[in-house]
Amino acid sequence: MSRSRALMEQELIRIGAVQFSRHGYRGTTLDNIVSQIGISRVTFYTYFESKAALLTAIFEKSLTDYRKELEDIVARPVSRPEKVRQAMELQIASLTDEPSLMRLLFREEANLPAEAVKVVAKMHREIDRLVEKEVENGIQRGEVIDEDPRLLVHAFMGMCNWLYHWYQPGDTISPDEIVRVFTRILDSGSLTPGSRVNDTSVTSSLRQVEAKLGEVEQELAKVSRQLQLHKRRSRS
Repeated sequence: MSRSRALMEQELIRIGAVQFSRHGYRGTTLDNIVSQIGISRVTFYTYFESKAALLTAIFEKSLTDYRKELEDIVARPVSRPEKVRQAMELQIASLTDEPSLMRLLFREEANLPAEAVKVVAKMHREIDRLVEKEVENGIQRGEVIDEDPRLLVHAFMGMCNWLYHWYQPGDTISPDEIVRVFTRILDSGSLTPGSRVNDTSVTSSLRQVEAKLGEVEQELAKVSRQLQLHKRRSRS
């Protein structure tokens, strides 16, 4: 592939992502896309065979770029809990740096062609598996609580993914503050082997869990108050 062709494809992917996130996949026409770059519909078809093919390319590029960054984290010479923290920070950064793109990826997957759905699902599984393997290693080394690795990853990433519902650029809650609070939630028990419930000391363990939950509730209450303050300011 020539450099000029590759650059044009990248530009079409960029513009397509903007238009799909702004108007929705079904609400975006090819004219919306080609008019932004100054080419004809005929020229567009020399790069992508359809609007659906462009949507597929957006998904594949986004997931490929994300996986490369995650692989870099996994390769770092740090503890497993630290890798999980950094993976969470990467997810938060992805959601807060490009919220419109993330909303597109969450909302428009249903519009992918059937074959593309399979490819994207496989890419998602491979990404999840990268983190799961680190959690498994952390459990074996006594660095992470001994729970189902898949459930732990869903818990970590699910907490981050909900950001796409409520985070807006310029919000009073900064990405750094989100990372701080979410990291504290992890450190309050999820990545602390000492918080594992021991059958021989259930009462003591429950007291530890209750204390940790109290700390988490206080942090979430702070976030809730900040959101309420932001809403009141927005109305005034």
